[in-house]
Amino acid sequence: MDRKQILQNKSQSGMVLIIVLILMLMLSLIGIASIMTSNTEIDIAGNLSHQTSAFYLADAGAERALSILKDSVDWRTGFPNQALGGGSYNVTLADSTTDLSLEDRIVLTSYGKSGESRSAIEIVLGQGAVHPLYNHAIYAGNFAEYDPNARPQVWTAQLDLGGCGTSGDVVNGDIFFNGNVDISCSAQVNGSVEAGGTVTGNAPTGGETEGVGYLEPPDLLAMQYETISDFYINGASPWDASGHLPSTDPRHIFVKEYRADLATFAGFNFDNTNYFFGDPYEGANIDRVSVSADGNQKTYYIDGNLWVEPQGTTSQLINSPPTGTQITIVVRGNIYFSDDLLYSNPAVDGIAFVAMSDGESYTDQNDNNQYDSGEPILHDDGDGIYEGNREGSGNVNFGDPNGGGLGNISGFIYAENNFEDHVLDGPDGDPQNFGVNGILSAGNLFNVNRDYAGGHAPMIINYDNRLQNGTLSLPNLPRATSIGSLTILSWREIRY
Repeated sequence: MDRKQILQNKSQSGMVLIIVLILMLMLSLIGIASIMTSNTEIDIAGNLSHQTSAFYLADAGAERALSILKDSVDWRTGFPNQALGGGSYNVTLADSTTDLSLEDRIVLTSYGKSGESRSAIEIVLGQGAVHPLYNHAIYAGNFAEYDPNARPQVWTAQLDLGGCGTSGDVVNGDIFFNGNVDISCSAQVNGSVEAGGTVTGNAPTGGETEGVGYLEPPDLLAMQYETISDFYINGASPWDASGHLPSTDPRHIFVKEYRADLATFAGFNFDNTNYFFGDPYEGANIDRVSVSADGNQKTYYIDGNLWVEPQGTTSQLINSPPTGTQITIVVRGNIYFSDDLLYSNPAVDGIAFVAMSDGESYTDQNDNNQYDSGEPILHDDGDGIYEGNREGSGNVNFGDPNGGGLGNISGFIYAENNFEDHVLDGPDGDPQNFGVNGILSAGNLFNVNRDYAGGHAPMIINYDNRLQNGTLSLPNLPRATSIGSLTILSWREIRY
């Protein structure tokens, strides 16, 4: 082999060595990069895990604090550095005693820590605004039909507003109906209509919106009315032989078992005790109601049914002070409006009526005002067996179960279960006209009975906007999200 070939071979060998070295360097760099990437991804995954854990730790602290506030609204101790699941949370509470700008609000802050990650949740509590159902002339929640997993939600419940000519239904105010709304013939809505389903027929003056999000009924159980109410009315109250309370007792505006002829055409007898809204010290007919000064701007809790049905034809508030009579009546049973109820001074008077379930109720499918085997149970305790009063609870009935006229009702009316229309000219007779000055609402079904062979009996609802505009305040109205007597005004995650 000559010198030239030797040099050429050495040159080629050198090039191969260089290429091999370069390839080895590249592979080494790729390996190092892969290791660094893996370590970075591990770090990122670890950080994300810690961040998630920190949030849930903060949430756990907040939930624990809220559970205590539900029963002890004055609790402000908080939780300093509580260990949980490899991390910790720290809860603080502030109110006007430490920050005058908070006024009647409470700021609850829960801090969560996991590894080097931190998260915090801030919740502001206070009395807040009333439940948004009070912003509407008519509200119906139809909770028994709502399916949170249905996409889209399919509604069968329908609000039918009808009547032709002068018999047309009129709603002067907004409607929120978790279902379908039909406005036919001469019926009119002077306001807006928001419906979970469809809106058909005549256009409301304020416009219409279909497929709106579910507006959940208020949680009356969370309001703890039995505890927070100012006055309790039940069988143990100091009734005399006539079913009266002493005139000096603010509860004297209720009479026990005033009428004994309340059995329906079906021979039904009431299980609940029946109380009547009327003042026996203002006349034997209990058709006038004079609320005492120490009973005004208070909440009354009635364990039984409540009737507005005097011996006369009209119930009326009297002797209202210049600032008005303003009370809230919560009934753990049914409310029966069988005659007119008028304010003494409509500019300042106000009454809220709340019909609350006693734990279980039912849907009265055959409309006989009593439970029959197989009818759907509401608020079932899980055993599938109806154990409540035969007449149910949490319902508002217009017209008594025997049939009867009505007229005009003044008040802010909410039924936790159903609103039922029995305004007839006799047992099972034809419907009669009625009107409401205030609101008419139900957490479940809104059942109206306006059509008959001879035509249509109109329903006139005039919305009372005084709660909405702040000129009227009634005690302990149902609220949106409640923690005992407190309401969650805002909730947010914060960084620190």
